[in-house]
This record gives sequence, C-alpha cells and structure tokens, in this order.
Amino acid sequence: MWFGGFGVRGVVDGVTVAMSVMAAALPVIFSHGLGEGRLDGAGGGTTVMTVRGSAESVEARLAAGRLRGPCCGGVLARWGWARRRVVAMFAGAEEFRPRRGRCRRCGRTHVLLPADLWSRRRYGAAVIMTVLVLAAAAAAAGRAAARPWLAGPDGGRWQVPASTARSWRSRFAGRAGVLRQALTGLLPLADPVARSFVPAGSPAGDCLAALEAVTAGLGRRFPALAAVTAHEVAGHLTGGAWLAPAVPAIRLSTTLLAVDAVPPS
Repeated sequence: MWFGGFGVRGVVDGVTVAMSVMAAALPVIFSHGLGEGRLDGAGGGTTVMTVRGSAESVEARLAAGRLRGPCCGGVLARWGWARRRVVAMFAGAEEFRPRRGRCRRCGRTHVLLPADLWSRRRYGAAVIMTVLVLAAAAAAAGRAAARPWLAGPDGGRWQVPASTARSWRSRFAGRAGVLRQALTGLLPLADPVARSFVPAGSPAGDCLAALEAVTAGLGRRFPALAAVTAHEVAGHLTGGAWLAPAVPAIRLSTTLLAVDAVPPS
C-alpha cells in the first residue's frame, strides 16, 4: 500500500537508525530523552532507546558491550527489565518485556524498546502507522478512513476499534505540522541529494511524506539501513514517543555508534 510515496511495509526486524554527518563509517543515532534535560549532564534519568533485532540478540549485544547509550555514548550494561506487555501486532498478539540498560559511564538508564513498538502503546507501531496512512489517503480522496484487520486467535480476524483509530488520528493531526517541520529539517542530513518531498496536501499527509523521504534517504545513503521502515524511523527519532501525550522533540544524538549500523545478530 502506498500513499504519497509512503509505504506500509508491515512488521520487520528492526535496524537501529544511523546516519552520518561526517563519514559513512561514523554513523550517529536519532534519539529522544523523556524528560527535560535528561540527555544533558551526568547521572540519573531514564530514556527510551529503540533497538533492532530479537530479545536474544539484544541480550547478546548487551553482554558483549556492543550497545551504547544515547546519553554520552557509554557502553550499556544489563539493568533489569521494563514492564511486561502484550501488544496487538498484524500477525497476532505478542508478549514483550523490554530490557533495561545502564550506562557504565554516566549512570543513566535506558529502556531498550523493540524498534517495531512505540512507548506505552498496546498496538504495534506498524498497525498504528497503517491507521495514520489510511486516514491521510482517505482525506486526500474525500472519503471515510478505513481501518486495518489483525490476526486473532484460532485463525480469526478482528478490526482495530473505531474509537481507538479515531484517538490516534486526532492526536497525530494535532502535532503533524510540528513533526513535519522537524523532519524537513533532518531530510538534508538523511539524503543530501534529494532534499525535498512531494507534498500530500494536508498537514498529516505532508508529515508522513516527509517521514517516508527521510526513511528512503537513509536507505539510499546507508545500505545497512535499506530494510528500515518508516514506523521504525518514527520511533527512533522520538524514542518511541511518536504518539506520546506531549508532542515529542525530534533530536539527533551525535554519539558515534558505528557498531549499530550492522544487521541484527
């Protein structure tokens, strides 16, 4: 499904979003600190950091010292677990219990959120993003927005509730303009050649088009990111807070994390 260049590609294994402002061998990551000032200074504070790959892969990389925090670039150590949750995905309900990591340098802790989830959501990021894309397409065509179907138990199917989809659309509509502006500012860094996107004719549609342009630019510039999806980029840019109650800031951490550009193990 495509709308204004935006592809809904479903749930795939995550790739840590990395890009270079210096050289292809020195990528940096997008990250967002939950709480004012929590990415500045040393000690204290918890942030959400999106990670690619399976829980086993994340565990192995933590043990090997291959994961670094968006705080100061220090190596992360194991630091317990976040709350267990059951999330509705396209293929059915899945249980997640995100790992926590603690920076060995500054002491900050980070919830290592899987790349295909957004913070505090009972639905997978791909499901929510599909609702937003369908709404933008419907608005452009002057018709009612459709809702996606998810796999249920015993081979059945069920549709995202209308009230749930409506709440996502409403929240996104209220912040789409701000997010579009931030994404447009990042586009030249993600893709120095194609520095613009084709407007979709509405704030929500334009925001999604800008997000897809950033996603496509990252894939062209860095082959390791060719499989990254737009909903994963949205999560990486905002620390999983794309639809958080407060409008998220899109920030670029300058921590050099070359190891995070490799495919998940």
